Amino acid sequence: MLYTLISDTKNYLGVVIDSDYVASIVGSLRGERRGDRIDVNHQPRSWCGVFPDSLKVLFPQFGKADSSKAIPDIAEFQGRLFLNQKAYGVLRPLIENDGELLPAVYEGGDGYIFTPLRVAEKTDGLDTKLTRMNPWGDVESIGFREEKVKGWSLFRAEFTSYMRLYCQQSVKDAIESTGLTGLYITNDLVNIFPEDKSFVTKLN
Repeated sequence: MLYTLISDTKNYLGVVIDSDYVASIVGSLRGERRGDRIDVNHQPRSWCGVFPDSLKVLFPQFGKADSSKAIPDIAEFQGRLFLNQKAYGVLRPLIENDGELLPAVYEGGDGYIFTPLRVAEKTDGLDTKLTRMNPWGDVESIGFREEKVKGWSLFRAEFTSYMRLYCQQSVKDAIESTGLTGLYITNDLVNIFPEDKSFVTKLN
């Protein structure tokens, strides 16, 4: 079975890559190196060699409600993952062949940003008979040929603009068994705001 990873923003702070740091290295969004702006470019590409130092990431608070939220062990954003040292130790053996891990630094210490490079369409893994959008451009349904993606722990799909992150049972089990905080995991591959708790594992 496949699952979608979703950040639990109700209980945990969301993560962003520090745009000021990125701009100091590669320039503005109008510059010649705008394609290297990892803070806004979520494409499945390698960032190796672009940044000389650990990526700076932030967990901003946008209001009073955020003051009680904690920094998670693991967070999903733009189809990527933030991992603290604990999460890195748990998941690295499972996911390192499916993308790129970049060193990161945040107020809690050292961490990592994982950019998945596996794309379902590259192996004919998207089941087009089960996949469609509604007239407003929202994903109405999505399906995968699981035998085509079974060798990947984590992957994305061009169909969803690479903005959703799908995983195998092994990743779900590893996160649950070690108590990593910060995610919802759901087998409802369409709904990124799951409300039906019978379909969701909440990790706190």
